Amino acid sequence: MARRTGVPSIMQVAKRLCDLMNRYAPLIVALYPSNTALAAALAAAQAACSTLAVELEQVREYGD
Repeated sequence: MARRTGVPSIMQVAKRLCDLMNRYAPLIVALYPSNTALAAALAAAQAACSTLAVELEQVREYGD
């Protein structure tokens, strides 16, 4: 029996987060141009989000 890892659920959340980040991060950065920490955090989150989605896809196991 396969172990439950949560990978499919995390993939769904990562995809949704990536979609939201891609949609709203440019707007947030434009609205708060003087907040460089926020811009850096958003950029880091976008990079992490896309990497997470790719890496999880590689380890996901599909059932019979």
